[in-house]
Amino acid sequence: MNIGCIGPSDSIAIVKDVIDRCCPEITLNTYIRERADDSWEVLDECQRENQGILFSGIAVQEAAKARGTVTLPYEHIPRGAYSLLRVLSDIQRSGLKPSKVSIDVVNDDILVEVVKEFGVEFENIHSMPFALHHCEEDYQQRHEDLYETGQTDAIATGFGYIYKNLKQKGLPVFRLYASTLQIRDAVSLLVDKIHTKSLRSAGIAIQLIKLKSITRSSINQYDDMKNGGIFYLELLEYVRTIQGSLFNFGTEEYVIFATRGIIEGQPHQEHFKRLLAWGRKRNIIFASGIGIGATAFEAEKSARKALDNAMQLPEGGFYIVTGKQLRGPIGETDELEYKTHVVDARLLEMAKETGISPSYLDKIKALMNKTQKDTFDASDLAACLGIGQRSARRVLKKLLDSGHAELNGVETARHVGRPKRVVRILI
Repeated sequence: MNIGCIGPSDSIAIVKDVIDRCCPEITLNTYIRERADDSWEVLDECQRENQGILFSGIAVQEAAKARGTVTLPYEHIPRGAYSLLRVLSDIQRSGLKPSKVSIDVVNDDILVEVVKEFGVEFENIHSMPFALHHCEEDYQQRHEDLYETGQTDAIATGFGYIYKNLKQKGLPVFRLYASTLQIRDAVSLLVDKIHTKSLRSAGIAIQLIKLKSITRSSINQYDDMKNGGIFYLELLEYVRTIQGSLFNFGTEEYVIFATRGIIEGQPHQEHFKRLLAWGRKRNIIFASGIGIGATAFEAEKSARKALDNAMQLPEGGFYIVTGKQLRGPIGETDELEYKTHVVDARLLEMAKETGISPSYLDKIKALMNKTQKDTFDASDLAACLGIGQRSARRVLKKLLDSGHAELNGVETARHVGRPKRVVRILI
């Protein structure tokens, strides 16, 4: 297994030593960047050559994610209680008292744990946990200011870049290194993620795409053919990027065969959202359903179910069905995940009493969990579920009539119009 490690040279040397001794089945490829903020520069190269990424610390990881796209499984090596205890011991061995210290990267809960569990007493400690909006220069300046004003006697840093700079200036700086146990734990987590992705990628994915804006009017026939041709060229580029196979049935429906690992990835979903936006600008509206399964038959059956839901979207969009889980509209504000086949006894009983399908009740339940609210009027529920107000009123009425909802009040509009009933759903 090839794993890439990104970080400063001193941290990478320790990681390499641990993996060479403890993990002979792993080939570690190293990508050195002394500054955490520069880690993104080697991200693409690392992802081309490896199956997973091990970041030497949280700062390196977050800096890479801030300016690049991480598509492989990844893990970072944390700095825990053992790292802190070791650096405090280093400070004491140097002849300094580890009671007035400035420390970065380590979380405050780790400090509290060390104080409670090991009885370490600090006279004056300045904690600077990692925060993405602070660059390395911010942490370095803070360390220097505290030392120069006499508030600290020693500096503990998890940044290799800061350690080298302060060492050159002659300041009493000490390096927070990861322990062997922390490195092995991080590697173990990463290997599990790589194996999980490999298993997930083995499934079959089928994507159905259906054009909605094609008409059969003889007046618009030429424009329809032209739009269909333009769309086909754009679709070919999309299929190429996901390494799929494209088949078309007439001028309105297309089938794409791909692997689960690629089609479920965030880059694929972002690409398809851009394709949807491209079509909407040109009034080429289409819907798509993605089905994932162990066999082609299972994947196509799921894709049809997903497409049926997508076809109800006026502006197009796409859904994904995996097993019994339906998710969508993907990337939209009203995206939800709920079951297509419900086995929950309570929801099944509720479906009998209300006349609403179990899967639709599960969809409402997912909406309530997502919005953290249980009270709706018809217009609010319609907007959240992507249905018409008349349909939303029917749903609320069925819930009220069956005792699975209660009326919380009536809002009377200032202008002419139907009063709004505010209903609390009891799921």
